[in-house]
This record gives sequence, C-alpha cells and structure tokens, in this order.
Amino acid sequence: MMILLNHKAKRVVLCLLTVFLWSCADERISTVPEYPVEEIDFAIRVSGFGEIEAAQAQRIISPGIRPMTLSWLKEENTMVEAGDIIARFDAQQILKDSREEEFEMRKLEQDIARSTAQQSQQMREVESDQVFVKHEFEFVDKFAIDDLRIYSQLEIIDTLENRDFLVAKDGFLDWKENSIDEQAGSEMAVLDIRRQGHATKFERHQKALSGLEVVSPYSGLLIYEKDRRGEKPSVGQTIFPGRPIAQIPNLDNMQAKVFVLANDAIDLDAGQAVEIRLDAFPDEVFNGEISNVAGFPRSIERGNPVTYYEVTVSLNQQDKSMMQPGRKLTANIDVKLPSKRLAIPLQALHHENGSSYVYVNNGADYVKTIVESGRKNLYLVEIISGLSVGDVIALSPPPDAVVASTVVASTSAASAYPRLSS
Repeated sequence: MMILLNHKAKRVVLCLLTVFLWSCADERISTVPEYPVEEIDFAIRVSGFGEIEAAQAQRIISPGIRPMTLSWLKEENTMVEAGDIIARFDAQQILKDSREEEFEMRKLEQDIARSTAQQSQQMREVESDQVFVKHEFEFVDKFAIDDLRIYSQLEIIDTLENRDFLVAKDGFLDWKENSIDEQAGSEMAVLDIRRQGHATKFERHQKALSGLEVVSPYSGLLIYEKDRRGEKPSVGQTIFPGRPIAQIPNLDNMQAKVFVLANDAIDLDAGQAVEIRLDAFPDEVFNGEISNVAGFPRSIERGNPVTYYEVTVSLNQQDKSMMQPGRKLTANIDVKLPSKRLAIPLQALHHENGSSYVYVNNGADYVKTIVESGRKNLYLVEIISGLSVGDVIALSPPPDAVVASTVVASTSAASAYPRLSS
C-alpha cells in the first residue's frame, strides 16, 4: 500500500512540477515585446541648429600686412555710417619693431662707412707702392748695366734680376688693386642687401602704424564675423591681415546657416525642404530649402572634437522684425519624404559578423532571420529583403531560458529559439 502511495505521490509531484515549469516559461515569454511587420510611412528627417545670417553682406577686412592686436572695438549691432571707426589696433608692438629695424639700419650704415674707409686705405697703400715701383723702374732704366767692359757679369745679372722683380711686383700690385675692388664690392653688396631688408620691414611697420584704425566703408548694421571656430573678434585678440572682422549685412535678404552632426548628415543635398523655428519665436515656423552643403565637416567650438556639416538654407519668407543676424534657430531637414516602406524599429535589428538579423515568431519558435537593411531615421530602419508584411518579430532578443535548440539554416534562418505554450 505504501508503494502504491509513493507512486501516486511521485505522479502528483511530476504533474505539479510540469505545470509550474510551463507557467514560468509562459510568464517569461510574455515579457518579450513583439512588433507586427507592415508597410508604413517611412521618412528621414535630420535636425540641426544654427543662426540667421545675411545672404549678401559687405565684408570689412583687417588691414595691414602683419598680425596686430585689437585694442578697441565698436559695439556690435549698432548702425554705422561710411567713414566711422569700428576698430583700433595696439601700436606698442609695432612701434617697438619699427625702432628695432631703424636701429639695425643705422648699424648697417656704420658698417658700410667703415667698409668704405678700409677700402680707401687699402687702395692708397697700393697706389703708394705702385708709385714706388714706378720710380724704381725709372732708376733701373736710367742706370742700366750691360757693358762687360765696365761691370762684371754678376753685377749685370743682379741688375736684370732687380728689373724682373719690379715687373713681378708691379703685376702683383695690379692684382691686389683688383682684388680689393672685388672684395669691397661683394661686402658692400651684402651690406646693402641687409640694409634693404631692414628698410623694407621698417616701411612695413610704418605702413601698419598708418592703418591702426579700421574704418567702415559702408553704412548699415555692424555685425562682427566669426572665424572658423565660431569666435568673434575681441579686444586683446591677435588679428591676422586679410581676415574678415565685420560685415554690413543686407537685411532685405536673410538666410539660415545650419550645423548638422557629421554622423547624421547622410544624403543631404540642395533642394531638400527645411523647417525652421527661431529660438526667440518658437511658435513661428519658417520654410526653406537647402542651397548649399559644405564639402567636409569641421569642428565649430575650440577644444571640442565633434564635427558638423555646415548647411546654407534659403528662406521662402522674409521678416525683418524677426529675422535679425545672429538669432539662434533649430532646423528640421526632410532628407526623404514620407513613402510606404517596410520598416521596423531600430531596436529589433541586430548585427553580427557583418550581417543584420531579426528574431521572427513563426508560431512556435523565434527564428533568427538574416535581413538586408536600408536607410534609417531616428526610430525606424527600412528592410529591403528578408521580411514580409504580416511577420511578427521580437523587439529584444528572447531570453536564454527559452532556448531549446540551435538550428543552422539558410540565409533566412540561422538559428531557432523554441517558443513554449501551455
């Protein structure tokens, strides 16, 4: 009787355990979110930020031919007339450099004078020696010894050797005279080149001193221009020659300058529609289209490695009361207009070994199915092949607890995860 009771007890325990396991499995399966695949309106919209700027503006370029430091700037966003001073540069460094060049020129003038004096002294010494040799020639010719009846042969030979010596010395003095001229000419040429170099720099500094004030050539609203890092001119900043420091914009024709993250700037092109909202007037919506996209991304903030594409947007509406240069804005660019496409949420698409796949519910199992994906937006990704309308996919990988077996399949099914049901 005890044996039969034990068998019944075992059967009851096994049944209770089986029911418990099935109920646990169903509870875990129910936690896997699913998504029914269907064709939906799929669009790609990219967001960006920027500011209003004038489509045409008269630029004011930094004068001079050397970097200079700003010492004063006229207040921005003020009306200026043609001829008004809008900026001044510091003259201290230019004056210092100018005096140094002037000092170097005076030193070189002293070197040139000293070189000229040395040349004159050497030439006088050569001329003195030449006069002496001339007199020696006259004496030798006057008292020539060539009569063997009066002088011995040795005395005659000595006289001839003296004349040969005078001829050689006269030739040497001619060579020395030419050599002094050549050396002096070379030295003077070097000194003159150096003097001209310092004179050129001195004239450059003098020209910079005469251009310390920047004058507006036009009348209008004064707007300071940002450099490639988004910084406007400021007092104490070094400005290089030729850099645009300000502009007088044409307020009748405004446009938008928009920055889009390099990672999001995919398929941006001229003609795409843009929706713009000014930060100062968030309820107002302005429309426009892309007129230009920068050829390469760049950073817009010093020390920040994040890069952006600069996009120029022409506006369909103009409103002087709202659209003022420098006003901040946000923009939405319609890269791809809505159209019926097979698309799924981004979280449902997984990647492994260069392939993309989803988990498809075939009624009993979750099947790992390879798919080919296309373009994507912030929430959805387009599916080109591998799925059909009506398929049900898991939004997250099924838990390991429901994995019963792994089936190696073709491109459409790489592995299977059994789905338990009561």
